[in-house]
Parts: sequence; structure tokens; C-alpha cells
Amino acid sequence: MVREFLVREGRETDFERIFGPEGIWPDFLMRSSQYGGSELRLKSKTERRFRLNDYWKSHVGFEAFRAIHQLDCDRFDQLIAREELVVREDFLGAFYTDDSESDEGENLVPS
Repeated sequence: MVREFLVREGRETDFERIFGPEGIWPDFLMRSSQYGGSELRLKSKTERRFRLNDYWKSHVGFEAFRAIHQLDCDRFDQLIAREELVVREDFLGAFYTDDSESDEGENLVPS
């Protein structure tokens, strides 16, 4: 999953602490064996624009995680909103690392 964030001025360090390699976001996602890691990149320092790539082995694995942990995901979103870290978040796409021959596209659900 690839998302881009515009971070509120002065909150860049806080944002990096949450979504960076040692942050609570990757730590939370590690609850799933389908999670393959996250990568946070600063795309523009002047615009405070970050891109976050969360790697998943498969869409089915991601959806299973989301179904099990939806309440925690909602709480996390509320925390980010309450802390006023993000001005805007854009979903850029979802890509999966599973190289298996199975076609799991039959059962995909909209995100």
C-alpha cells in the first residue's frame, strides 16, 4: 500500500517517530505474518511531503489483518487526527509481493 502525506508544519519529527522504522505503525503491522515491512521517505522537505510504502505478501493477507484489527486501525486514525499531524493523506495504490500462481483477484474487495 502506498500513501502520501502532507505533514503539518513543525510536526515532521513526530510523524517520523510514528511511521518510521522504529515507529508504532510498523510495530502494529508486525502482528501479521503477511506484513513485509514499511518504508518511509521524505519526498519534499519544503512541502513536508512523505511517502509511506507498506509491503504485504498478498491482498488476502492484508484484508485478513484489517478485518481482525479494524478497531485498532480506527483508533490509530483517530490518534493521528487528534494529534493533528497530517494536513492531507492520499492513497496512491496497493501492490503485493506474492509471486504465487494463484489468482486471488477473484475475491478482492474495495479498500
